[in-house]
Amino acid sequence: MRVWTVQPGDVLATLEQEGRLTGDWQCVAPGVRPAYEVMVAEMRRRGIDCGGRPPVWAWAEPDTGGERVLLTAQLLLSPVEWERGVVVLDLDVPDASVLCSAYGRWNDFLCDVLEGAPAPAMNWAIGPDDERGSDCRVQACLPVVRASWVVGIRPLEPGPEPEGFVSVPPGFL
Repeated sequence: MRVWTVQPGDVLATLEQEGRLTGDWQCVAPGVRPAYEVMVAEMRRRGIDCGGRPPVWAWAEPDTGGERVLLTAQLLLSPVEWERGVVVLDLDVPDASVLCSAYGRWNDFLCDVLEGAPAPAMNWAIGPDDERGSDCRVQACLPVVRASWVVGIRPLEPGPEPEGFVSVPPGFL
């Protein structure tokens, strides 16, 4: 399955030295950790072992080099992350190593967790509306990024902020 992920530029050294990238709980904001733990549990249930680490987030499509990639990165990354440098990794990942789910439903679930709603259930299904259109996305969570999966690497520049964009300060979540 072709997927892309946006990562800090300094991960390239780790990828070259260790041959893989993994998630790190220290990089996960405490408020979202319970939701990430649900994702890890669902991955485990499906036979995808994260090795006790959070997953690596990606998007279920090849890196197009287009505006969708940039817009997604602008919405997800802080100014501090942009200052450090950002790269897009285009990956070819074995299907058995990916948990795909609807990004919109994930965000609804994440909001419930952040608001302290009692144990919301995540709907893992992907519908036709999740697979098409510029606003609909299928996210792909990986237990690891292996160097052998990398098809392409490119730097990503921040570009102009999208209309209506509001930066979230680091550590806000």
